[in-house]
Amino acid sequence: MSLVNDYQQVKEIYTDAGERGVGLPLFCCEDRETLEAILAAAYEIGQEIGNPHIPITPSWTSRYHVRCQACLVSKTNNPILGCQLMFSDLEVYTGKDSPYKDLLVMPHLDHSNPWENSDILFGFVDQFASVMCDASEKPLEENIRLTAEYVDQVKGEVVVEGAVDEISSTEGGPREKKTTVEEARRFISETGVDIIVPNLGTEHRSTTASAHYDSERAREISAAVGKVMCLHGSSSVKKEDLSKLPEDGIIKINLYTALAYAGGRAVVNHVLEDLANVYKEDELAHLIKNGVLGEKVLNKNYGKTKLPIGPKLAHFTNPKRSDAWFNAFKEKCKNYMRVFNYHKFAK
Repeated sequence: MSLVNDYQQVKEIYTDAGERGVGLPLFCCEDRETLEAILAAAYEIGQEIGNPHIPITPSWTSRYHVRCQACLVSKTNNPILGCQLMFSDLEVYTGKDSPYKDLLVMPHLDHSNPWENSDILFGFVDQFASVMCDASEKPLEENIRLTAEYVDQVKGEVVVEGAVDEISSTEGGPREKKTTVEEARRFISETGVDIIVPNLGTEHRSTTASAHYDSERAREISAAVGKVMCLHGSSSVKKEDLSKLPEDGIIKINLYTALAYAGGRAVVNHVLEDLANVYKEDELAHLIKNGVLGEKVLNKNYGKTKLPIGPKLAHFTNPKRSDAWFNAFKEKCKNYMRVFNYHKFAK
């Protein structure tokens, strides 16, 4: 079990999930605590359904112009070092002494174009379970050519995901054109990718579930090419549409923004409630005088205040803030795994 990066085994896991009607979520991360939160979520779901051997896909981007997650793993901002650190952590987290050792952990490289990320796309090809060779910013003809060239060089070594079209983003605005059935069929035929990313109306980096996910188009494409689709921008999908994804032929579901939003809110809420355990009383009074805070922060019953008011080591060091992020991120992952039918992995 543990780390899974054998091409045939990864393909079999995706096939099995598709036959069971399970959508495999891909949870992005950019630091150690988030990586562990993803594994902890899968571990707890495994305990919940009585099967510890369930697949889970932690992921990160490399030199993605929007957010280089591998760069954020270390203050060096070096994506190579970031990948090395992530794999080093995964080796430990899936080792014999870890509670996560029975999981089927399938690390994924996301949004990596071949002209800026060839060192990572090729240098770590034997460690990733799957990679996204993303040439979608190019016109379709060039996108197909570049993606096919990469597939030809790594065929049988790693599961390759390719994007037929760019997905809308909060920065770039909506893209009205959705992927057609013929474009999806042609892209798979001419590139040889294992998984395709069509544009189905979702939006990257959205903090609200407001995009119109086109369930009908997804079903049309799935009927033509099989259950080989990955949905990007899944955080923008309305709650009532999420459960449709596995039924529509979506086998892989990318998520990050909604998870990070949940974690970020939890940290801010924790800090706001813990102010009197971090600041001195005169410092709080100064912030009140300057209109930054309200007088209630000096109330003995405010938030998580522990008298006397003032800094307490356990409250101004990092673990409590880390716990707030970790727990919120983990619970959000678990919620998605339930929605995407992980109960069908039960023994």
